[in-house]
Formats: sequence, C-alpha cells, structure tokens
Amino acid sequence: MSSEPITAILGYTIAPGVSVAEYDEWLWKVHYPDLLANPHLDRIVLNTVIEPITATSAGTPTSDSILPLDRIAELQFSDREAYGRYLTWFEEHPIPAERSPAGRTTFRFYVLCEETEATRQEPRIQGP
Repeated sequence: MSSEPITAILGYTIAPGVSVAEYDEWLWKVHYPDLLANPHLDRIVLNTVIEPITATSAGTPTSDSILPLDRIAELQFSDREAYGRYLTWFEEHPIPAERSPAGRTTFRFYVLCEETEATRQEPRIQGP
C-alpha cells in the first residue's frame, strides 16, 4: 500500500427542499463534528462552487461535461492505511441515520485519489 497522502473527493448538490442555511447548520454543527470525531481523518476542505467554467486552456467544455454541483469536499488522510482505518472506525462507530447526509445531500461523484502536486518550488513538478 502507498504511504502517500490520500484524498476522498466528493461532489454534490444540496437535496431539493433543503435550504442552504439549513444545510450549513447541519453540516457545520452535526456532520463535520461527526466526521472529525474519527481520528484517522486529517482534515476536511470544503469548496463551494461559484460557477461552472465555460472556457479552459483546451477550449470550451461541452455542456454534457459540466456537472451540476453546489460543493466539492475533500476528506484528507495521511495515507491509504489511514483511510482503511477510517472506514473500520465508522463500522465500529456508525453515524446515526438521522445525522447522516441521507435526504440532505445528492452525491454526483465520490472517488478516492492519490495526491500529486505541481508547484513552482523545487522540485518543479512532482509526479509519477
């Protein structure tokens, strides 16, 4: 297994009928504390979508490539083993259904990723 950082990245919309204010109240006061109670999760980064991108360095994306998203969240782990321990911890400490994302969040994608970073610092590009 890899000893490199691992990130679970998920894109979602807020479920119909749930206001942004209601969602944020639940997210910050209920859901994030539940997730961060798991000692194997290093941090959460929340990205709120401002607008879809309509022009890129490669041209214009097609409309079918633009997902309807409200937010993209990153759950960051020290390595793949920490992610495995995270899953095991929640098997032993499940989040009660009434506190879960069910009925509040419509997931559009949820993927586990290895991190590779390109920076202006030496080394210039850190890749495979």
